[in-house]
Amino acid sequence: MNILFICDEYPPGKNGGIGTMVQVLGRELVKQGHKVIVVGLYPYYYGQKDYEVDKGVEVYRLRYGLNFGRKEKNFLYKVIGKIPDFIRKNLNGKKAFSRFIKKIHQIVEQEKIDVIEIQDWNSFSFEIGFPVEWPQFKAPLVVKSNGSYTYFCDETNEVGEEKFIQVDKTLYKRADALSSVSHYTESVNRRLFNYQKPVEILYNCIETDVDIKINEEKKEKTIIFTGTLVKKKGIYSLLEAWNKVIEKHPDAQLKIYGKGGDLSYLKSLLTQKSKSSVHFMGHTTRENLFKELSQATGAIFPSYSECFALAPLEALATGCPVINTSRASGKELITDKENGSLIDPDNIGEIAEKIIELIKDKELQKKYSVNGRTTILDKFTIEKSVKAHIDFYTKIKSV
Repeated sequence: MNILFICDEYPPGKNGGIGTMVQVLGRELVKQGHKVIVVGLYPYYYGQKDYEVDKGVEVYRLRYGLNFGRKEKNFLYKVIGKIPDFIRKNLNGKKAFSRFIKKIHQIVEQEKIDVIEIQDWNSFSFEIGFPVEWPQFKAPLVVKSNGSYTYFCDETNEVGEEKFIQVDKTLYKRADALSSVSHYTESVNRRLFNYQKPVEILYNCIETDVDIKINEEKKEKTIIFTGTLVKKKGIYSLLEAWNKVIEKHPDAQLKIYGKGGDLSYLKSLLTQKSKSSVHFMGHTTRENLFKELSQATGAIFPSYSECFALAPLEALATGCPVINTSRASGKELITDKENGSLIDPDNIGEIAEKIIELIKDKELQKKYSVNGRTTILDKFTIEKSVKAHIDFYTKIKSV
């Protein structure tokens, strides 16, 4: 089968779970004999090659906006970001999107694409200065629910900008078929967008090959958090809870991997006693992250809103005991006290208690490690995911 993914955060470069998942899925599809092409519309500062082949996946990166070099912190990019939409759309916005659509048509035609998949979050939609509308292609367009702008505004009780909400509504109305990464996300989207189409649940999954090593010997009292350092991910709650953990275990260590947010504010949430125990590690490679997770006492993900996060999957795959959010899709991955613990991100005391419990109970660590790894192997391997995707794509193609 020939598959085209529309994705504007394909690694390397600044990417999140969507980009990582498209890469992991794309590589495995190629390995199983399918043709995979990824095309995205990127700002110049994203960098990376305009065209490359990544383990058989063909990747095209088209550009929008003005080119002031490849450093995101260049103040000229910040200036452009504050320009009104009606001006910005003429600063290569409409031209870039027109070239983008032309490229998609070309790929679909030349490569005999069977299915096009697009996520419901596309960063360029916020930047090019006009509402994005997708034309018809000579292949069905599948919209995968991985967390749209409208979805996260609803989840965090924020009032969104109508122009971006309208972009989401237009995309869902345009979709030839729909899939979602969790039952929870699908139920929220059905309420928000009032669609009548059937939805295929295709969970995010993970590779379990030689890059992921399992270490039975864990570092003493080391907890890991991975994710964007914003309130939605529960980092504020975690740091407040950590102050309580240090009262019981003054030698415990918290390693935080991820960027974003206000670092000075995050540090201000820590007591003087706990500051030296918290390490803001910034961004790291997946290879190093897997190594760190495999050696850690546990990993914690106290998010307020997720669709089906990749980070807990990565931890479970390495045999790292997981404490996960009970909100959103958290219960679709973790069964409390069986393959991990569940916590309410608003309950600071509960978060602290679950961390303390895991730190002091080696048998619990072992139980969560073994059961968590088994959960991945039974339900969430990339090999199983590819089969589910191909079955779904085949149905769509034949309609």
